[in-house]
Amino acid sequence: MKRIFILLFVLGFKIGGILWLRRLSVLRTYTYMGEDYPRVWPIEWPENQVLIPIHDTVRYQLDTNDGAAEWAASFPGNGMIYLGEQCRPFSISMFHQIRCLDTLRKAFVGVRSRNVSAASDGEVAIDWDLTQHCLNYLRQMVFCRGHPYLDPVLGYPVPNAHPDTDQCNDWGVVYDEVRRSGQRCGF
Repeated sequence: MKRIFILLFVLGFKIGGILWLRRLSVLRTYTYMGEDYPRVWPIEWPENQVLIPIHDTVRYQLDTNDGAAEWAASFPGNGMIYLGEQCRPFSISMFHQIRCLDTLRKAFVGVRSRNVSAASDGEVAIDWDLTQHCLNYLRQMVFCRGHPYLDPVLGYPVPNAHPDTDQCNDWGVVYDEVRRSGQRCGF
């Protein structure tokens, strides 16, 4: 009986400590100067996640003007958020990843159209250092943020993963906060 009481006391103390620490981190304010900023942007996420259908789309094409415009619209304000009284710029990982996908798209289109030489005679030059950075960054983010959702496999013995839907954070919250940040800071 005494052991159960001690166990319940320790468990209650631990849960109380966790809740207290969470409350402290939510109430923490930052100057956004020097190293005084949070590692994760402290925005409020809705409790419900959104379902996204995973399918091929006619949007975001590789080499059309409409596709290029859709990719550019994917990261408003070049994907920057401005925080603190000084409106310090930060890049959001989500937008960094989208910019990198667009960089890979441009490199792919450039190679496919054979416009890979130096920028002369009106040809498009590909920034291979940026392309390499993006490929590595996306690889690291896939490993870092990978999740265990199962994708059905079709076409045995030649397997082809075929996901149908996924649960995601509501990225609309990020877009709304980026717009508010830009308006507040005059961008």
